[in-house]
Amino acid sequence: MLAHTKKPPIKSNRIVVRKSPSMNLYISCPSSNVVTIKKYLEKHGCVLLDDEKEWLNANGLFTDRTPSNMLIGARGKENITQNKLAELTGIPRRHISDMENGRRPIGKQNAMKIGKALNINYQLFL
Repeated sequence: MLAHTKKPPIKSNRIVVRKSPSMNLYISCPSSNVVTIKKYLEKHGCVLLDDEKEWLNANGLFTDRTPSNMLIGARGKENITQNKLAELTGIPRRHISDMENGRRPIGKQNAMKIGKALNINYQLFL
């Protein structure tokens, strides 16, 4: 019988850092490292926010985070046409169009190719 290989989740805390009024940094780290990371950030002039009321959950704002919308957004961010993406990935342009319109699933292999071409984590497309 095969042994269970999935690792248990790491218990972590969320740290919110405000470097300037217009930029926040969100960090998720193992609980054992929180104190060390907080000290390091404070040493470098970061203001730590412990009040969860200031956190904003993006899932409530972006309810349409489908793989097809993520592909459209990532391609638009990089200013790449479907034809150029097809050249970079080897995926036919009509397939990219079908993926963006939700008529074709992206799949892991295509997601990896697209992620590499668009400089983005491929898991966003799954």
